[in-house]
Amino acid sequence: MLLKLSAISVVKTVENGEHDYHVYAIANSEPSACPECANDAIYGHGKKVQLFMDTPIHGRRVGIFLERKRYRCRQCQKTFFQTCADIDDSHRATKRLVAFIERTAIVNTCVSVAHDVGLSEGSIRGILKNYTEKLDKQYRFETPEILGIDEVHLNREMRLVLTNIAERTIVDMIDNRSKKTVINALYRFKNPKNIRIVTMDMWRPYRDAVAAVIPHAVVVIDKFHIVKMANEAVESGRKDLRSKLTKEQSLQLKRDRWLLLKRQRDLEPMDEAMLNGWIENYPELYALHKAKEGFCDIWDQHCSRNEAITLFNTWIDSIPESVFHYFDGMISTVRNWHLEAFNYFDHRVTNAYTESANNHIKSIAKQGRGYSFEVLRARVLFIGAKHKIRPKPFKQGVAEKTIGYALPDYLFDNYGVEIPHDDDNS
Repeated sequence: MLLKLSAISVVKTVENGEHDYHVYAIANSEPSACPECANDAIYGHGKKVQLFMDTPIHGRRVGIFLERKRYRCRQCQKTFFQTCADIDDSHRATKRLVAFIERTAIVNTCVSVAHDVGLSEGSIRGILKNYTEKLDKQYRFETPEILGIDEVHLNREMRLVLTNIAERTIVDMIDNRSKKTVINALYRFKNPKNIRIVTMDMWRPYRDAVAAVIPHAVVVIDKFHIVKMANEAVESGRKDLRSKLTKEQSLQLKRDRWLLLKRQRDLEPMDEAMLNGWIENYPELYALHKAKEGFCDIWDQHCSRNEAITLFNTWIDSIPESVFHYFDGMISTVRNWHLEAFNYFDHRVTNAYTESANNHIKSIAKQGRGYSFEVLRARVLFIGAKHKIRPKPFKQGVAEKTIGYALPDYLFDNYGVEIPHDDDNS
């Protein structure tokens, strides 16, 4: 049988141009009672041909023009059509096409899927929405030993991202990052007591949520965010000092931003020569660079917590008075987050994977502008997830007819019965 749909009998198939097959068919089932009141006093009430789309065959879209008898109940006066187990009436498609769309629309854009199967983009989005809701109900939240908490900026909103640092997987993505949201997200873990370490940036609601739900977990501030503060202090000082220079002096400091932010170990010989030239002409810029390097060197040390704290205090005392005020805010922040910041020297974990995951999320968002957050979240969580089982490839040598994709030649010989269309055909 052409379509391999037991509830449908094919009458004929017609090629329609280069891109479509038109399949004319009739429904096989006959009702025995009214589906509304279960009364068996029913009678025929005309026929109607309806178009349902099916999975593509040979790269062509398939439209099934299905003739269905209509009945009326003498008891409740309701009208109804023949039932068809292979058809999804809500989407005007076969059930296997709906399943096909679910698999493909979560990977490809809704526009491309709509073009390939012959449904509207709105229908594809509706099917995908229902599918993502079903996946979300089935999704089992793994409890990581090392939890990463961060946010990604999408559509002018900050979205919460939770990751399993040890397994390098994205655990969840939520549409906002409020304290209440983070608390609810942490409660979704089946075994929150198994979370041993949480790495995050210095966003107070994150710390408060962790303290409320998993107070036993050690909070470690991500090293990148701590070092980033030193770069921001240098950049603030550079702009301030540049504003006081003449135009001629400013020209002499070409590329100063990149030079100041570059680590000492990464400097080229010419960069070092330029930097050394600032000692005499621009001592404050040189002092900014040295202070930044001294701070970053602390977080590169393989030392104990107490040794790191000693190095930090020594570094504060070494900052020249002329540039100290640029680092004052950063120093206050480190002191306010003293415990969590120096936890890094006891538990050397970072949030680098989460930052990488954020870039991955942004790239998915760019592929299909206009994704709803729910669809984007589904694409992030359910594509390529470790728990997914990939289908086995087709074995070579299997005849195409045996897997239901071949169109028999006899279906194109212009014979057959024309299916009548009633006046209100749709």
